Amino acid sequence: MDDYLLGLLFGDLSSVQPHFEALLKRRLRQEISHRPPLFPWEQGLQEYPDALHPGTSSIWLDHLRNLAVPGAVPEEVLADLFDQCQRTIHDIRQTGRRLVAAVESLFPDQPQTLAYVAGLVARPAYRSTQAPALDRLDYAAAAHQQQVALAMLAAQGIFEALSLTVATASPTQTQTWLTASGELLVQATYTTAGTAAGVLGGQLEVKALLPTEGSLVLNSLGETLGSERSTPGELVLRSAAAPGTTHRLDVSLGQASPLSFQILVADD
Repeated sequence: MDDYLLGLLFGDLSSVQPHFEALLKRRLRQEISHRPPLFPWEQGLQEYPDALHPGTSSIWLDHLRNLAVPGAVPEEVLADLFDQCQRTIHDIRQTGRRLVAAVESLFPDQPQTLAYVAGLVARPAYRSTQAPALDRLDYAAAAHQQQVALAMLAAQGIFEALSLTVATASPTQTQTWLTASGELLVQATYTTAGTAAGVLGGQLEVKALLPTEGSLVLNSLGETLGSERSTPGELVLRSAAAPGTTHRLDVSLGQASPLSFQILVADD
């Protein structure tokens, strides 16, 4: 008879306990492999980078720490939102749909909740009326719907930082983006060129002050323009433009993947 059975029969805990502990550890490993523990904000398994700086987009992520977002949204959540915002900023114009697209990977299979909260967050008055309550929240401890709202507010901040809007009445807008190499400055200016065949035409000028070597690519009305430099400094691109048109500007620094801005020439 083995030591385990003898222990059961005669009460020898010195032989029973190690066997029991081994069985317990094996059972716990099996349970964790089938149902891994989740963070409070997770509804399912997520893959997070070891740090806030994954892959070739790492140079852009320092700016996220400067976003005026309540609730102490974790850095890994901000990094995920940044990736989603970059993917959707040029494909979706409607604010509520943009917000849903930005956060749905964090809150999968919840279309009704996301649509409801997006409808609230998209309202201009929402942030001002909810600011005191939101500032007191901690993302990790917040209720589920509050987490959705905080993530959407963070996404809204990212979209705003990646957007420039110009018009005849307000022809210039500037955005700055803090990078690991220094501050990137992007400026868009719209000027009216005149009237041809009854259609008002204009010119869009994009300037970028780069903190290191890099390049610009402007996709504008079916035309692709580019410029690059091997040292820090200014790059300028110009393209035809008209009210109601949107333009894509990709900024690359070194070997990093591009940071993509949307430029809207608004109707006055």
